[in-house]
Formats: sequence, C-alpha cells, structure tokens
Amino acid sequence: MSNESLSHLDDLEIYLAIDDVAAVMNWLTSSLPHFELVRSSKKGCKFRCGVNALTSNGMVVLNAGRTGFTSVWIDSKDTPWADDVAMARSAFAALHCEVRCVESAWSNGDDPDQWLQINASGEHIIQWVTEES
Repeated sequence: MSNESLSHLDDLEIYLAIDDVAAVMNWLTSSLPHFELVRSSKKGCKFRCGVNALTSNGMVVLNAGRTGFTSVWIDSKDTPWADDVAMARSAFAALHCEVRCVESAWSNGDDPDQWLQINASGEHIIQWVTEES
C-alpha cells in the first residue's frame, strides 16, 4: 500500500468478525450524534448518519462478499473518524472483535490483498485473500 493518507478518500469502510447486527448498531448509535435506521433485513441494514446532521448514508452487510466478515460502510466523512483506521480502532474498542480495513490509500501496483488487522494481539498488516480479490 502507498504511504498516502486515507484522509482524502470520501468514504469509510471496515470489516468486523462479528455477525451481531444489534451490537454493531449500538456502537454506531453511541458513536454518531445523528443516526437513523432506514431499513433492516436478515442480511444487514441501511442507515443515515452524521456528526452535524443526517448527511451520510451507510450500510451494514453481514458476510460481505462471502468473507465471513460484516462490512460497515459510510459514504462520507461526516463522522467522528478521520479515516478507516480510526473507525476500525473505535469498533475494536467497543465490540472487542477482530476488525480489518485498508491502512492507506491503494496506488496502482499495490497488493489488493494487504489489509490492517486489529485484534487482541495488536495491529498487523496481513494478506487477506477474498473471493472478490
């Protein structure tokens, strides 16, 4: 991955080793000053959120891409987190489950299977080969 900061990217996305949508929703509602559930299903949910108002859209998707991980995606940076890593650290602290995210912005030629893994043993760069890779 490049050393380029994630701060210029327009969205946030992390992957959680948890399939408890209620726990994820509790973390999001306690972290975001404005939160509104739009729709819920067996596969996850859609929501609106933001720091100052309901300016962002987001989704929680169980078993995203058949990875066994739950994806949490927010389409903007109107959140308390500056980047994916900050969001991942917050999720780990609240949910006590393994979290994966990109560590930095990808550049042409970077390994798309390189991810940051956060768990009880710390933060490590890993190779995460998924069906989508």
